[in-house]
Amino acid sequence: MRLSTIKLAGFKSFVEPTKIPFPDQMTCVVGPNGCGKSNVIDAVRWVLGESSAKNLRGDAMTDVIFNGSTNRKAISQASVELVFDNDKGSPSNTFADRNQIAIKRLVTRDGQSLYFLNGSKCRKRDITDIFLGTGLGPRSYAIIEQGMISRLIESKPQELRVFLEEAAGVSKYKERRRETQTRIKSTRENLERLLDVRKELQSQLDKLAVQSVDAKKYRELKAQERTLKGQIAVLKWQKLHQQQLEKSAQIKKLNDQILFFKTANSGHDDVLASLEGQVQAQQDKLSDAQHQQHVIHTELTRAEQQQINVKQQTQTLKQNLIKLQQRQIQSAEVKSQQQIVCEQLNEALQEASENALICEEQVSGLTHELEELLALKQRHHTHWQALCEQQQQLNNNVQQHSSHIKQTQQQIDHVNEQIDQLTVQLSELQSSDVEQQLIQQSQQTQTLTQELAAKQTAHTHCSAKLEVQNERVNNSQKQYSTLTQTINELKASITGLKSTLGLNEKSERTNGLFNQLSVKEGFELLIEQALKSLEHLNVSEQQADNSVWPNSDKRMPANSLATYITSGVYPEHLARIAYSESGDLAILKDSFYTAVMDENGALYGRNWHVSADRNAENSLLLKHKQLQDKAQQLTNAEDELQQVTHTRDEHTAEQIKLINEQSELKEAIHELAQNIAVAGTRSDMLKQQVAHFKLQLEKLQQQKQQLTNQLLQLNTVLDEQVAQFEVLNEQQLNLTDEVDAANSLRSQSDKSYSEALSMLEQYKTQAHQATLSEQKARSEWRLSQTKLSHAEQEHVSASEGAQELLNEIEELLIPEQELSDKITQLLAQHQKGEQALVLLQKELTQAKESLNTKQISLKNSQGELVGLQEQHQKLTIEEQSLVIKAQVALDPLEELKQSLKAILDELPDSLNLSAAQNQLTGFTNQLDKLGAVNLAAIEEFDLAKARSDYLDNQLDDLTKALNTLEGAIRKIDSETKTRFKATFDQVNEDFAELFPKVFGGGSAYLELTSDDLLESGVSIMARPPGKKNSTIHLLSGGEKALTALSLVFSIFRLNPAPFCMLDEVDAPLDDANVVRFCRLVEEMSQSVQFIYISHNKIAMEMAGRLTGVTMAEPGVSRMVAVDIEQAVQLAHA
Repeated sequence: MRLSTIKLAGFKSFVEPTKIPFPDQMTCVVGPNGCGKSNVIDAVRWVLGESSAKNLRGDAMTDVIFNGSTNRKAISQASVELVFDNDKGSPSNTFADRNQIAIKRLVTRDGQSLYFLNGSKCRKRDITDIFLGTGLGPRSYAIIEQGMISRLIESKPQELRVFLEEAAGVSKYKERRRETQTRIKSTRENLERLLDVRKELQSQLDKLAVQSVDAKKYRELKAQERTLKGQIAVLKWQKLHQQQLEKSAQIKKLNDQILFFKTANSGHDDVLASLEGQVQAQQDKLSDAQHQQHVIHTELTRAEQQQINVKQQTQTLKQNLIKLQQRQIQSAEVKSQQQIVCEQLNEALQEASENALICEEQVSGLTHELEELLALKQRHHTHWQALCEQQQQLNNNVQQHSSHIKQTQQQIDHVNEQIDQLTVQLSELQSSDVEQQLIQQSQQTQTLTQELAAKQTAHTHCSAKLEVQNERVNNSQKQYSTLTQTINELKASITGLKSTLGLNEKSERTNGLFNQLSVKEGFELLIEQALKSLEHLNVSEQQADNSVWPNSDKRMPANSLATYITSGVYPEHLARIAYSESGDLAILKDSFYTAVMDENGALYGRNWHVSADRNAENSLLLKHKQLQDKAQQLTNAEDELQQVTHTRDEHTAEQIKLINEQSELKEAIHELAQNIAVAGTRSDMLKQQVAHFKLQLEKLQQQKQQLTNQLLQLNTVLDEQVAQFEVLNEQQLNLTDEVDAANSLRSQSDKSYSEALSMLEQYKTQAHQATLSEQKARSEWRLSQTKLSHAEQEHVSASEGAQELLNEIEELLIPEQELSDKITQLLAQHQKGEQALVLLQKELTQAKESLNTKQISLKNSQGELVGLQEQHQKLTIEEQSLVIKAQVALDPLEELKQSLKAILDELPDSLNLSAAQNQLTGFTNQLDKLGAVNLAAIEEFDLAKARSDYLDNQLDDLTKALNTLEGAIRKIDSETKTRFKATFDQVNEDFAELFPKVFGGGSAYLELTSDDLLESGVSIMARPPGKKNSTIHLLSGGEKALTALSLVFSIFRLNPAPFCMLDEVDAPLDDANVVRFCRLVEEMSQSVQFIYISHNKIAMEMAGRLTGVTMAEPGVSRMVAVDIEQAVQLAHA
């Protein structure tokens, strides 16, 4: 497997998609400093999985993305792809059948890094696994960058061991060992957790085992109880069912008796119906007679009642008359009595009014006095409250002043402490030497600024020249582009015209007629119209001399169309066509002419006419002329292009020279600017420190002065506060006496007000009683007046009523006689009807007696039938009750989910209801003794037992897995030791052989730092010819480089990596050592592909291919590749 191509896009300075091929075994990458050569090495390390930005010469992983330049913007992502030829097979079995392997890495600005393997997205580990044991990797011995040679030779023993492990192919074993150790650690952690879970589960199993025994016993008792309950229910059902069968038999017997009585009673019903018909006929006759008698009796009763009513009304009116006369007398007596009572009550009312008025005057006077006492009381209360508030405020002021005095004293102590601290800080600041440092830094900054100004002036001149030169290059490039575009357009146009004219590069159809003709401008279409099939006409050399094809040089008639052909041969008939702008046919009179053509191209002959075809696009003569013009333009443009190209190359060379000069000045300016910036930053910091110190010193002095003033103020405030405190204490004592005096006055005014208020209440009570007495007297007087008025009205009403009653009595005496005559007639009719009614009743009685006799006989028979029916109904109800009870007795079977048939089949014959109930009581007592039972314990125990068994199996599996992993570790360790020891011996042997070859003598060897082959480090001992140094660190830089290269090539001899990349490893070597180095590389290149960066001409000559990196555009790298063999051949040619 060998590296064939590197593809970069957006990686560091390779902003544009760049493809770097490596077709030879030795490729040298050359270019000026800073052009991006080392970025190629960084790209390979990055795509192989380098994760440290520091090792890629950056601060963050996104620093590998092109960050913009003077003329370009930053881009959003970077990608690198390595393409390997795998014709000889891949080190990984997965890709052994692939002819090509492509590995790609892409990173975006958001820090996302993606890996691709043959176009498919993959993990970083997949990339690493491919190259494990091959010597390739981001930090392997196959990629040696700048400075790595010295680090390699001076590396620690453990770091040097890594290179030998990679050469031995042990790195993949170490990776597997690390994974195995991780698995062992995880397995042991799982094993510990499993043991903890198993222990906890065993504790649960012990508890659940006891609970499951109780649960099983409980379930057994419950099952027996359930069975017994079902049997009891069935026994109850059997008993009730037997009683129901007995009742059914009795009901059947009663049904037979009831049927007999119903048959016997059906004969009595016919006789009874006949007798009832006779009785009904007699009752109808009696009813008619009774109705007639009733009518007469009703009339008689009505007449007698009317007579009685008249007599009663008369009697009533007489009695009412007597009562009204008595009322009249009584009302006169009441009237005289009420008059006397009214006079007495009027006198009492006047007396009560006078008493009420006196009481009201007393209440009014006392109320006024009470208001004065209330105002005095309120004044005393207000005064007392004001004094209390003043006292409270004074107490608060005293407390506040006491607190202020304490605070002031604390502030004085605090200010004294601050003054002491500021005194110490002032002494420290005054001893600082920052100002002296600032003066020195300012002088250094001034010197750097002068240098920067000189460089900037030179850079400005250079930039001005470069701008002028850039303008020239741009103008040259624009001219070049314009000419190139013009030439391409002319070539395309010529190609199109040739295609239209049927020409090609090999055959230009020189014998075509249009190639032989030259026509006067403006007459091309007319000539072509005359010839019509011009494109099919050819002219041979023989025909050119023939008269059929006359030459245009021959003289023709003045009007002939052929006179417009300036050169070339043409058909003879063309000369016989005359030309007339107006198409004058008179010309045809001349027998020489066969036709006339007008200015539009229309052709007129004798008795015929051809229309004009003015389509210039199809004109072959015009196209041929355009072709000649285009060819001439192309020749001129190509000549001009050569001149422009030469001018552009000159301008470009001058531009590159100015760019390099500007770049050097820019770097110098940048370095000076950085130094000035650093110096400026340092000066600013020192100035800030000086200013800060001064400000701080002034601030501290001001603070100290402020604190001193504050201390004086606080002492003054403290004295004033003490004086105020004493004054407030004296005021507090005086105010206490005033409060006591005001409180005494308040109590006296309260007492006076209370006594006056009590007396006012007494007066109000007396006034209220007097008012009530007055109201009572007034009510009695008014009542007496009402009675008097009522007596007068009663007397008048009685007189009027008596007169009305006399008139009514006279009116009732007339109809009383008429009613007496009518009653006499009705009495005679009623007596006659009574005699006929007695006869009918006698006949009806006889018929009823016969009917009653028959009914009694039937009733007795029906009574017996009803008794039997009642007995039947009672038995039916009892039977239905037994059926319901039997069904209810079977209800427990539904709850117990048992069937009647199953219980009957299994029911013992010897079991009775009493014995079953006793057994049920026994089971219930046993269940009560068990108490609370965890019924889920059985299932929980089974689940826990299953989980325990599962955990036991897992425990066994983990134990076996642990043993297997430990065995794998031992196997890996054994294989690692074997491979490492063999590799160490072989590399040591090759190193001892190569070192004298490189140095021309001397000796070198490797040695292990301990006997443990798994952990032992590797150290280097090298002694160049004539030296006996005790350590390798005493060697020079060149000797260290050659020693490191000897070691690396020794490793390559044993396990050659697919390629080796070297970054200026020959820099510390002199020419003699470079020659030795080149010979060694050339020898190794037979089996290893070398890609190296060098500035040494000897190393460049050794390469089979030179790949140059340029930076014509600032900040943008581009590739220029040269094949050395082809270059040599061209040079010799």
